Amino acid sequence: MSCDNEIPASIELSAAGIRQLSDPKEVVSLSMPSSIAATQAQNTTGYIPGLLGTVCQFIYNAAPHPNKDIALSGAIALLAGVAGKAYNTYTGAGLNQYILLLASTAMGKEAAASGISKLLLSVTAYVPAAGGFKGPALVSSAGLIKWLDKAPSIVSIIGEFGYRLKAISSHKANPNDEMLKATLLDVYGKSGAGNVLDPLAYSDREKQTSQIISPSVTLLGESVPSIVYEALNDSMILSGLLPRFMLIEACGPRSQLNENPVTFPDHALVQALADLCGQCLSLNHNNTVHVVEADAEAKAKFREFGQWVTDQINGHSSEIQRELWNRAHLKALKLATLCAVGINHLAPIITIDEALWATGLIVAQTNALSAKFANGEVGEVAGDEVKQQRAIMRAITEYAGDSYDRWQSYHGTEAMHRDGVVTLPHIMQRLRGTAAFKNDRLGATKAIERTIKLLLDGDQLREVPGTQMQVKYGSKPRSYVISDPASFLASLTN
Repeated sequence: MSCDNEIPASIELSAAGIRQLSDPKEVVSLSMPSSIAATQAQNTTGYIPGLLGTVCQFIYNAAPHPNKDIALSGAIALLAGVAGKAYNTYTGAGLNQYILLLASTAMGKEAAASGISKLLLSVTAYVPAAGGFKGPALVSSAGLIKWLDKAPSIVSIIGEFGYRLKAISSHKANPNDEMLKATLLDVYGKSGAGNVLDPLAYSDREKQTSQIISPSVTLLGESVPSIVYEALNDSMILSGLLPRFMLIEACGPRSQLNENPVTFPDHALVQALADLCGQCLSLNHNNTVHVVEADAEAKAKFREFGQWVTDQINGHSSEIQRELWNRAHLKALKLATLCAVGINHLAPIITIDEALWATGLIVAQTNALSAKFANGEVGEVAGDEVKQQRAIMRAITEYAGDSYDRWQSYHGTEAMHRDGVVTLPHIMQRLRGTAAFKNDRLGATKAIERTIKLLLDGDQLREVPGTQMQVKYGSKPRSYVISDPASFLASLTN
């Protein structure tokens, strides 16, 4: 539907207007509690204490093209692979981690795997059995369980994991991939004390496995972002597979070549790792665990964080968004506990510093992935008109609700933004490259035009006459204003 006269005052939607129309009970805030948010930026990129930080620094220094996100992924994976079964959170969870490392081609993501291998090789000179913490390539469920039967705490590194993730999550997955997915879903939560993984039964008794007590599987999957984001779909989220992963995306440009990479870790690092490996091997052999407590301040912070995560879940009507936040508290607590183990493996205790660092990291990752789903930037959603409408509505709502400074590089003038007028070129520039539209069989441009027509027909948008645009703004690109603010605000929570 097009309007024929002046833009009605009730339709003009300024940045202030969209914020005033927002009901805080309906629109979920993705901001952390202020006491946590105050330290989020510095803690997610700055100094990491203890052995976790030292390992991270070694992987960074040993890389041909150092990247802090890649180094952090490798450090978390190694320590979780070693300590995942031997130590538990104060809530009874093991410390294994599923990590998805995303880095563009030539960023140097192989440095994580290389660093882990160098460190374990050095440690085996002092603790030969430490080599058993390195797990197999991820081929089949049976192969993984057989390996765990011999080495119940491992880190497995999978290159080009995006393709594997796509295969096991496809609705056309073969039986082997379906079984592997089921095993990964099951084994993620088995590393805590008291849990068991059932044995495999074969007609040949020599191939049978025994019951595995508290198996700890840590995964480090490497991939380029495009492969993973295009593979993501609703079922991958709703099945709980992706929410189990800590997603770390290596950001920024490729670093300059490190002409003097560190080849071998220094003695102090090797000794610290050897001591941890020896302690974990002893605990694992006896099937005993060391429960890591938190001091009063850290426990209070995790209690606050748990309530905040619950509010995010309860505030979303979208099952996708609810599932993405479902394990945020658990992942943060496991990460903080792992950091504490690295500080003092004989008497670890979580302090406020570890709590703030871990919650900040997990919230930043979850917010980023949540936004990608909400904006239609991930998944094979081509042709899904509901999601395409939601993507456009969210883009327009964000445009209206944020300051012009954010949008000045996009099409449209400050006067248009002030009046709540959004141009078709602006929408095209924002959304043409997103998964919601670029894979549509009609092509992105026609898909966006079709979706806008549906919003016009439903009187959720109204088109501004070209003559009025020319008089008021000096140009007349096809432009629109919101006519049903409530439906647009609802798009923020769906």
